Amino acid sequence: MDGVVSPVSIAGLRRAPDPIEEDVVIGKDVIELLAGAMYADPLTVYREYVQNAADAVDQARELGLPFEQGPQVLIILDHVERTVRIRDVGVGVGGAEFVRRLTAIGASKKRGANLRGFRGVGRLAGLGYCQELIFRSRTDGSSTIKELHWDSRVLRERLRDPKFDGSLADLVKEVATVVTAQDSTGYPDRFFEVEMRKVVRIKNDLLMNEDEIRRYLSEVAPVPFSPDFTFGERIRKWLSERGVGEPVHIELTDGKGPVYHRALNEVVVSKVGVTTFRDVELREIKNSAGDVLAVGWLLDHGYIGAIPRGSRMAGIRLRVRDVQVGSELILASLFTETRFAMWAAGEFHVVHPRIVPNGRRDDFEHSAAYSELQDELKVFTKDIGHLIRTRSDDRRRKRRARLALMYAQSWLEVAGNTRHHETIRRVAANEAETQLQVIDKEAARVTLDDDLTKEAPKLRASISRVVAALDKNKPQGRPPVGKSKGALAAVSAIMSSTTQIKKALPMAERVLAAMEGTVKK
Repeated sequence: MDGVVSPVSIAGLRRAPDPIEEDVVIGKDVIELLAGAMYADPLTVYREYVQNAADAVDQARELGLPFEQGPQVLIILDHVERTVRIRDVGVGVGGAEFVRRLTAIGASKKRGANLRGFRGVGRLAGLGYCQELIFRSRTDGSSTIKELHWDSRVLRERLRDPKFDGSLADLVKEVATVVTAQDSTGYPDRFFEVEMRKVVRIKNDLLMNEDEIRRYLSEVAPVPFSPDFTFGERIRKWLSERGVGEPVHIELTDGKGPVYHRALNEVVVSKVGVTTFRDVELREIKNSAGDVLAVGWLLDHGYIGAIPRGSRMAGIRLRVRDVQVGSELILASLFTETRFAMWAAGEFHVVHPRIVPNGRRDDFEHSAAYSELQDELKVFTKDIGHLIRTRSDDRRRKRRARLALMYAQSWLEVAGNTRHHETIRRVAANEAETQLQVIDKEAARVTLDDDLTKEAPKLRASISRVVAALDKNKPQGRPPVGKSKGALAAVSAIMSSTTQIKKALPMAERVLAAMEGTVKK
């Protein structure tokens, strides 16, 4: 049966999408994720609060507000009361903005403002590690201090209560309260402070350990280089010229002064020895279009082995606005051999606006710009891997040359001893010259140490004198059997087959004696 087939437009059958009219529910459990569950390392709470404090200090700088002498961020630990206070002297938060900003979740006004924290979730990180979390602040010109108290115990009770069916906003209103304090004695004219009361004991009381806190902040926080770090001023000047902001003066109440960046002049590399950082390479990472993706530095050293993790110098780290993202292994997958990631020491500050840290700050959000950065860094890490192998080859050649020098000296000692048979002395002189040729070969490929390059010509001159003296006493006509080519070959085979020269001498003497018929019976 013949029929006509008419095309039907599927698009024409589709209905236009309808907007969602039902209420969108954001449940109470969201806050549990924000109150510590996002972060594997408890010390992360210090990074979250310090980066917010650093933002406040930067804002005060931009406004031209004055700073008194002393720390811009102070961390106060009270071991008796088990409290931690992190106070900055930045712009502060006051007025109606205080409650609105500090109860907002995931609604930070910092996004797009070129600041470190911009998601509005990090401030709640301390809730999972204390019984009460307090935000305290005042701004210039205010006589009162405002406080926002978060009751962690009530929060946990509500989270565990299956009958509580309130929204996230309802939960916040139950656990958070506002206090206005009239007595501002002992506080700066402007400040913002986070206080964690009754801090929980976790991992050997990590959150109350000043040494661990100081070590952690020296890796992740925007702090200055130590005055003792040789390349600190040079690196800081170079970074500043490329838009990396000024560091922040942070102190703890442990009497040890400012927290400095982790950079050192030297580290102990296991049993291999001490590696000294002898120079620094300053580099910009650009994409194919010429856009700057990151700026940073790499310390030059001998690459004698992996840098211990405990030294805090291992790895090429990544930072955004001078706060570390991820760990020392963030670039490990880009190396030709993963282990080489721990041999390098350096940092790159990511400056491209489209390369953004993820919520946990353990890596970056996937984006075309981040892929470009990884591609460029892969070339960079490949060069480092090549350099590591080159340095290893150089060390091997230097060791071979030094060993050859030692053997040449031992052979020359035998050649110059007139108590030995003339054939043994001649073989020893030849072996000494062979070892010097090894040194010549390695010197053509690597720069040898000065003492070695000065000693080799002296040995060669001494060998020439010994050979000249032997040739002077060389008999005319057919040589006796002990000085024949056969005797020379036999002795050479014996003495060149071992590195223990003195042990080979008795055997060579017996062979020559047998050939000459002078063996004692």
